[in-house]
Amino acid sequence: MVPRGGNGTGWVVVADEALARILTTTEAPGTLDPVEALTDPAAHAKEGELHVNDAGRRGGRVSHDAGHTGGAGATNVTASAGDENRHLEARAFARRVAGRLAEALRQKRYDTLRIVAAPRFLGLLRQELDAGVRAVVVEEIDKDLVHEGDDAIARRLYRGPPA
Repeated sequence: MVPRGGNGTGWVVVADEALARILTTTEAPGTLDPVEALTDPAAHAKEGELHVNDAGRRGGRVSHDAGHTGGAGATNVTASAGDENRHLEARAFARRVAGRLAEALRQKRYDTLRIVAAPRFLGLLRQELDAGVRAVVVEEIDKDLVHEGDDAIARRLYRGPPA
């Protein structure tokens, strides 16, 4: 691995399936400042807006007879198609976040990385990180803290109130 230039800059990624906040350590020990945020617009869309063609499948009941809405001809259909679409969207977002982290590492914008992510998204993100980024990860926390303030996240990471 090529030695990193810079002054030991640390980044913290706080993410879930819809939002990834990138924070950086600052001159003051134990504090974090925002760098940027990535969002997944599809994750914020209403479920019915995601895939209009799947709306009937999510409705719960599908009739084999177009004029009949119940009785022996009706079957119950699961929402697995909707779940799979959400999983694919989350995987694509994890790939996008991983790509952004890889690009920033190539630009030597950070030297160490901490990842704080909702458990399911953390698993997806791990799968998408390239070897260079994985090599600089110093901590992973499987908690959904994406909506907590920067100071609260800093306290969790650095075990005390910021100075």
